[in-house]
Amino acid sequence: MNDKKIGLNDLREMIEKYKDYVINIDRLHQDIVKMLTLRDGMEELLIKLEKKGTNLAAEKSRLESFDVIIKDKAKMVYRNLATFLNPLPYREERKIPLSHWWWYLDELVKERKTRLRKKWLIRGGIAALVILAAYIVMVKVIPGPKQSVIYQGEAERLYKEGKLDEAIEIYKKAFSLDPEDSSILLMLGMIYEDKGMLQMKNHYFEEAGLLFPKRIDFYNSRGMIYLQQGKLDKAALDAEKALEIDTNNAFSHFLQGNIYEAEDKIAEAISEYQIVSDLDQSPQLTAMARFKMGMMMQRAPLQE
Repeated sequence: MNDKKIGLNDLREMIEKYKDYVINIDRLHQDIVKMLTLRDGMEELLIKLEKKGTNLAAEKSRLESFDVIIKDKAKMVYRNLATFLNPLPYREERKIPLSHWWWYLDELVKERKTRLRKKWLIRGGIAALVILAAYIVMVKVIPGPKQSVIYQGEAERLYKEGKLDEAIEIYKKAFSLDPEDSSILLMLGMIYEDKGMLQMKNHYFEEAGLLFPKRIDFYNSRGMIYLQQGKLDKAALDAEKALEIDTNNAFSHFLQGNIYEAEDKIAEAISEYQIVSDLDQSPQLTAMARFKMGMMMQRAPLQE
């Protein structure tokens, strides 16, 4: 297409084709490359039309609505793309600019995870501790402050500093003093998971599981541990497993709501907190859910 023939209708036709690709994004397979190449063409055409002074407000808005879907499914799209070509050398060979973000979905996913993790660790760390404490109250009696609790605080600090081996030793000391504290075993399992020592991870998770009266309690508690440490993907998996066991478990929905909140999925978080409120299985949990739901509703108008 040469400059003389370029026009607004060309762009609109390309957007319609792009829409068809996006609608069927879960089934594109090798057409994923065609879709991203088409996006390149649209970007070039946008620049040329803007230089001509064409009003592209409507077209840009429409295009952005489809781009959002690509970004939301960045991990899946990039994974599919990688099955047909190696994105890294492909980008380098063609000197694809960073402004063409659709070829850099892997970087987008990394950036998003890093941002969410930092945000959650800063904003949600204290809240997660409070929530975890509330859950423990629901499944067992909590004794007063003791040496094992002091050890856990020290181990938590070491873990956050990246001193995994030292944290493990302190957690083991805590467990020797309080062998009924499942949260210690869960933390040990998670640290060994971070170290890539899967056999040890499985051992401690299995030992922790034996301390819970029901399997759903194990998933709820481990999910909260993951949430507390900003491991949202793993927390979400435990929430899903818990809800597979009992779709009407209020705490599982509360856990899911907190995960959505950490991901800034406000509407989804409100929906989960509403379920907790409707189930009304625990006065404390219901009160927290309603409080959080109110806070989310205040934030919702800002999510434009």
